[in-house]
Amino acid sequence: MEILQFFKDLEPSVEQVFTFLEGRLGKLILSVALIMLATTINRLMHWRLLRETHASPPQTGNVRATWVRRKNIVWVTALLLVLALWSGQITGFLISLAAIGGALLIVSKEFILCLWGALIISLNKSLRIGSTIEVGEFTGQLVNTGFVTFELAEIGPSKKQTGRLLSLPNSLVFTQAMKNLSVYGSYGIHLIDFHFDKSVKIQAAEQLTLKLANEAGKHWIEEAERHFSAVERDNFVDLPKARPEVFWASVDEKCLRMTLRFACPLNKRGQLEKSIVKRFWVEYSELGSTQQETDSKAS
Repeated sequence: MEILQFFKDLEPSVEQVFTFLEGRLGKLILSVALIMLATTINRLMHWRLLRETHASPPQTGNVRATWVRRKNIVWVTALLLVLALWSGQITGFLISLAAIGGALLIVSKEFILCLWGALIISLNKSLRIGSTIEVGEFTGQLVNTGFVTFELAEIGPSKKQTGRLLSLPNSLVFTQAMKNLSVYGSYGIHLIDFHFDKSVKIQAAEQLTLKLANEAGKHWIEEAERHFSAVERDNFVDLPKARPEVFWASVDEKCLRMTLRFACPLNKRGQLEKSIVKRFWVEYSELGSTQQETDSKAS
């Protein structure tokens, strides 16, 4: 009986609290509290991820993807709760500004495209945090996505990260072709072009290139072939061979282009290209010098 009497006496105080929270000041306090709660939850999740990965660090891309996904869920939930809290005032405000809203949609076309772009990026299963993508003239590793922009850790012409962070508008998905260079996992196809004049020794250049590529990829070629076979089987697609191949094309009447195609880990593209190109031109020049000496002795 005493407990029932306690709750009965408490009822007026509870009603006063709810009445206060229904007012503008109460809603403002609740909105601030929701934002602070979302910030605290994000901090706690970040701290927990750091603790979980301290002992046995997993792949950085997976941790980053988990963190971005959880952060976005928390902020979207907080935003929806705040909107629901102010729904009555917002509805009246939007109705009174219907005409201005139409004009804003026209003026803020870029902003609307960014929101649609964010939806497309989030629904694209092949685009994940850590994916290596190319958008127009920009190439980089996807490290963050938002409602208006997405961020890339820039990869320069040398296929190495430059240390710069690119913040690009989501609207680029409608105006630029987006290439996902890591759509088939950690291995990808890399192309290296070599240009020669018409006097090139085609057979010697091709054999030397294949030798260098096979030496560089001897540790992962077999694994890459198994990986591509699994991707072909699971996705019903035909992929290029993992082993090095060489293709020739005529650029003009004075120039030939030799293209080396081979599979390699995405994070080793720059290192491999630098090594193969440097060794090729050194050894190819030595082949030319040896051939000249042989010809001069024969004559």
